[in-house]
Amino acid sequence: MTDAVEARFRDIFRAAHADHAACANDEWLNQPCRNPDGSLVDRPLVWSRRNGPWTRVPVLWVGAAPGNAGGLGSGDLGAHATRIPFGGDIAGGNLDVLLSSVGLDRNSTFIVAAYNRLPDRGGGEPTTRELARPLGAYPDSLALLRDTVVATGPELIVTLGQVGLRTLIAALTRPWDAPVGQPAQAPAPPVRLPGTARVAAAGFRRGQVVEWPVEAFPLAAGFVAAWRAAWGSEPHVRVLPLLHPSAQNMSPFAGRHTLFHKRMLETRDALAAAVRIVLRRELPDPRPPLPQEGIYGLPEWRERIAERHTRYDELWRAGGV
Repeated sequence: MTDAVEARFRDIFRAAHADHAACANDEWLNQPCRNPDGSLVDRPLVWSRRNGPWTRVPVLWVGAAPGNAGGLGSGDLGAHATRIPFGGDIAGGNLDVLLSSVGLDRNSTFIVAAYNRLPDRGGGEPTTRELARPLGAYPDSLALLRDTVVATGPELIVTLGQVGLRTLIAALTRPWDAPVGQPAQAPAPPVRLPGTARVAAAGFRRGQVVEWPVEAFPLAAGFVAAWRAAWGSEPHVRVLPLLHPSAQNMSPFAGRHTLFHKRMLETRDALAAAVRIVLRRELPDPRPPLPQEGIYGLPEWRERIAERHTRYDELWRAGGV
């Protein structure tokens, strides 16, 4: 089973990086992706072993898109530069605090985005047009996200922000019959995201675990078939929508009396409740420090990210988180 699980991840990786021949045997993306002519890819695809382990995981995190820590494509931080999701900015530091608060880390969960490239405007949320662009052998980002959900087989999917949630819903409900990591026999349907009012009407609430609302959003037959083939069971999809951990929403530099601090506490508490209920895990006390191995041992982490995330971690601890 372990070999088959890893093979699914490898199929996805090679399909997503089909335009990057040099990446085929560089599953950790130790080198930046290159075009067929050898030039560096302008918008690297952030999907590799740096996203998490190539095995079944308890939690899958779905963000919006890689950032560049304000560098707009020219900086050396953020997933765009380090190829590590949520790597080097306050959002990444906040995410690591949330992970450790429930006894998880990047080596035991998988982090992906609705759009796994830096958006055209240099950061922020992707547009529907960007989500509809091909990614290697994939017709669009919805197909890649669907396969990522199947490969990781999570007990809980945590969406970080509205775009992550709406893209997840679209990916799991759109008719798409291709086996995981393989080309489809017919063109993919257009990319259409459900509106926020429809999402709310289906019962999705920030901070609350939602059993997939099959009446409002029936799971696509292709997704159900792919899940059965991977795991030998029916999909049991549970989603926890959370506020995106960006600096605009929660900041370790803010005082305890501010909304920035309150939002972090509310997000942490919602995640803790979900882990207790869905994963049936006890929470660590005190919160453990960041690991030193695996993703945390990568050169980009040690040289560009570790000092910043450690500082953010210390600030949150001083603030009682």
